Amino acid sequence: MKEKQLLLVKTLMDSSGWVTANSLASMLEVSSRSIKNYIAEINKDYNEAIVSSREGYRIDITKAGSILDDNQSSLPQSSQDRVTYIITLLVKGDPVDVFSVCDDLFISLSTLKNELKKVKRKVAKFDLQVINNNDYLTLEGPEKNKRKLMSSILYDESSVNFVNLKSVQDAFPDIDIDYIKKVVMETFEEYHYFVNDYSLTNLVLHITIAIDRIKNNYTSFVSEGDKPMIKLHEFELAKKVVTKLEKYFDVVYNEGELYELTLLLISHANNMDYNTVNEANLEKLVGKDCMDLVNELVNDVNAFYYINLSEPEFLTRFALHIRNLLVRSRFNYSSKNPLANGIQASCPLIYDAAIGMASMIKDKTGLTINEDEVAYIAFHIGSALETQKAISSKINAVLYCPNYYDMNKKLINTINTNFSNSILIKNVITDETEFDNLSNYDLIISTIPISKVLPIPTITVTFLLNDKDIYSIRNKIDEIKIEKKKHMLKKHLESLIYPELFEKNEKLKNHESTIHYMCEKLVKLDCVDEQFEQEILAREKMASTAFGSFAVPHAIRMDAKKTSMNIIISEKGIQWDDKQVNLIMMLSFNKNERYIFNEIFDTLTMILTDADNVKRIISANDYEEFIELLVSFVREP
Repeated sequence: MKEKQLLLVKTLMDSSGWVTANSLASMLEVSSRSIKNYIAEINKDYNEAIVSSREGYRIDITKAGSILDDNQSSLPQSSQDRVTYIITLLVKGDPVDVFSVCDDLFISLSTLKNELKKVKRKVAKFDLQVINNNDYLTLEGPEKNKRKLMSSILYDESSVNFVNLKSVQDAFPDIDIDYIKKVVMETFEEYHYFVNDYSLTNLVLHITIAIDRIKNNYTSFVSEGDKPMIKLHEFELAKKVVTKLEKYFDVVYNEGELYELTLLLISHANNMDYNTVNEANLEKLVGKDCMDLVNELVNDVNAFYYINLSEPEFLTRFALHIRNLLVRSRFNYSSKNPLANGIQASCPLIYDAAIGMASMIKDKTGLTINEDEVAYIAFHIGSALETQKAISSKINAVLYCPNYYDMNKKLINTINTNFSNSILIKNVITDETEFDNLSNYDLIISTIPISKVLPIPTITVTFLLNDKDIYSIRNKIDEIKIEKKKHMLKKHLESLIYPELFEKNEKLKNHESTIHYMCEKLVKLDCVDEQFEQEILAREKMASTAFGSFAVPHAIRMDAKKTSMNIIISEKGIQWDDKQVNLIMMLSFNKNERYIFNEIFDTLTMILTDADNVKRIISANDYEEFIELLVSFVREP
């Protein structure tokens, strides 16, 4: 059934009484004759679904439901679906009739014009443009960019932005995806190249799209001036893949397609085994320029974010990743990251550090790093931080065991076996008189009851450390970690926030006016200089600092005059890009106190990503109550 006919059915369903042909024609933006033709066609398939009288038309609700049930699944229901549908038509290459699209989607011409604005914005990101010539639409631009657009559409359509080989096969049922994967893997093995699962999926997707386009006579050409320098063995690798693909799929790769495939292969894989790389041969493998850049990135992140990334294993894997990233960015190939959408919200500090690295890469190389690549950088930073956290977050414990020489070794071994990642036993004492200096400890584990009250948590266990003891120690560790985190957060918040920096304001409407207003206040209080606002806006341009119903605007460079946290609460809400935020915390950090950013940023965002927490926090009437509420929501160690 045509979409206009379905729209007619829906319109009649929504009407409480009789509707004239003229009214229906006006609502659907068609002629009265078309309305009568639509009704005749509907009644032909669904007997007497629409009845007529002198007063107009009315539909049988039961039959209307059946009509929609029979046709609903094939319709693009949302604006995003319609945009995807239109782009897919345009990529096919034939001119697209504007009025046919309206009929197919059962939307009005004005609605289509609105959708075309979104289509144009999306394709513009790929240096493509939609041309309207006498109500026929075409997509103009390089073939290479159209393929990237198709890849992007497939990712957008897949659940949680994850594309696997099954979804690629579903999208291209006439192309043998398993064979493409087999050819790539066999050739990589022959030439000693290594590729991870995400990069392999990206490779197979791009090759599949290329084969589909070549089959439909859309080929890519590369001029002599645009041909990149490619090593002989890399070119041979691509030719080996092409020879097998041409024979199996009955296609012909021209010289331009071969160059494109070569770049694609070398930008997603390494001709080295990660296990054979070490600090000594790393520079030789990635090149001096790349290694110098990696060292600068690591040093800058340490300077600006107080994050130490100098551990050898991190440097090795990170340098190899940056080498490939630079190749991809230089030749405009992106590596899709299926988890990119969630990492900003789940790991805000890590993501922010990755944004900072991307900015530094652009400053030093001129290459723009997209959000998918930023997320991969964040993964590398996150893995290094997790290792450091596991070491720094251990509880310092003292074991009180009077009969030290008999039982303590077994007890210590049992504790270490069960709590090696969370407890560090720094001392063993045998007499209560040794309890005088406990300032370096977080917990006392004792094998007998202690007669005196001590200033730190104490837990009594048996020598054999049974299941009940292990459960009790684990709970005590969590309690201690939570209290330590609360204490640290409160101490920092009290140093960052003071009365002038807390305000409830219902007059601000959007993030531009809010940022300007808050920056002006910080300038007046001599916390920052005049250029701080531009630095805030530059960071915001890279990626929004809004997370759900709150925003944390800050600059990349931590060179403010004073470290502070400027708070605005708006119960009505402030428009922040595509989000409505009720709480804004503008951060400014002096370089000598940048460690505070590292210590509080993750904790704050984890608290505030819970919408119920934000609802309670914005009820605070002054900065002291605001701090107490924030600290009270620390739940996890």
